[in-house]
Formats: sequence, structure tokens, C-alpha cells
Amino acid sequence: MASWNDSELTEQVKREGMKEEEEVLTGLFAQYGTARHYRKNELIFREDEESRDIYWVRCGLVKISQSAKEGQGITLFLRFEGEMFGAAEVLTGQRRQRFARCILDSEVLYVPADEFRSLMLSRPEIMYAVTVSNARRLLDTQRHTEMLISKPVPWRLAHFLLRLGERQGNELHVSLPLSHEEISFIVGCSRQTVTETLNRWNEQGIVHYGKKRIRIQEPDAFLTRV
Repeated sequence: MASWNDSELTEQVKREGMKEEEEVLTGLFAQYGTARHYRKNELIFREDEESRDIYWVRCGLVKISQSAKEGQGITLFLRFEGEMFGAAEVLTGQRRQRFARCILDSEVLYVPADEFRSLMLSRPEIMYAVTVSNARRLLDTQRHTEMLISKPVPWRLAHFLLRLGERQGNELHVSLPLSHEEISFIVGCSRQTVTETLNRWNEQGIVHYGKKRIRIQEPDAFLTRV
């Protein structure tokens, strides 16, 4: 069973500026979670599987997708480092409604469903943390829907890239593990629009765009420049 010592956990909490419920969930998975390592493109769970575990991303990046009639999965959500996933079906007693796949080499901690439910019942702080986490996620989904309705495509794409990026000095470096088509599902536009927008920004010098990598100059002003 994987575990971190108290100093490691404290440092991560300080470094990431965690909210209270995130700190509780981090501690929960650190204490009770078991680590699994997944390679890029490896499935974590499939649609219609029994919901046996609840997961937490230790490092890497996971996409939650739903199958489409055309045979390709539609990416609905991304789960970043420090985020829990797979809880909804466990807590509602349903089989998996979507599938989860790693889009980077990832380390994921999991807690078996029965153990997770027992911990929620015996420790009120865990019940509260899960409730608040799910409420925040619902609000995030609502804000995302509002953004799709009210913001133009360039702004939505810029917002998405800012979340993916890593700050390095006065630049933001973004690795693109997703295809333009997958990005288009998340941003709410066509694949062609994603490609054309990135190429236009590159020509204007707003970004430096190479294969699967983007450098954004002056990221604090990025949303106002696009």
C-alpha cells in the first residue's frame, strides 16, 4: 500500500495551495490508496464495468470519455494531478457510464469502493470533503457550460491551454497530449477551427507552436490578446 510521510504531504498541500477538502482527500488516498502505474493510452476502466474502485491522480493526466455512435470516444473531462475520479458511479451504485484512459504516463492511487464507503460513514470529514468536492465539480461544469454559450472560440481555447500549461519564467509551456479533435470536443468547436486558430496565433507571434508543444509569451495577458 502506498503512503507518504507527513512532511511530504504538508509540502504538497503548501505547494499546491489546496482547499480544505482537497487536503482531506489527498490525505485519504495517501493513507489508504494503492498505487498503479499506467502507460500512455492505457485504460483504467471501461464503460459498463462494475464500479469497484475510486481513483485519484498522483501524477499524469487522465481523460474521461464516452463512446459515440461513430466509434470514437468523445472526451468529456480531464482529470489532473490531485483530482479524484470514478466516485459518482460508486456512490450511486451504478456501473461505469464512461471510460477512463491515461493520455500521459500516469500514477493513480485507488481505494476499493466498499472501503471508501466505510471511510465516508465513519469519518465525517471525509464525507464532507467528498460532498464539497462534488459540489465544486458541479459548479465547474455549470461555469463550463456558460463559457461555451457566452465566450468566443479563441477565448475558450486560450482558457483551456492556460489550464494545461506550466509556468516557466515569463512563458507558459504547454504539452498537447490531446489531438485537435479531442480539444475541439472540450472547447466546443470543430477540429478545423482548433487548427486554424493555433496556426493564426503562431503567425501573429502570440504563441510559438511546434509539434505537440506550445509556448505562450506573457501568459497573464493571453486572454486579452486573443
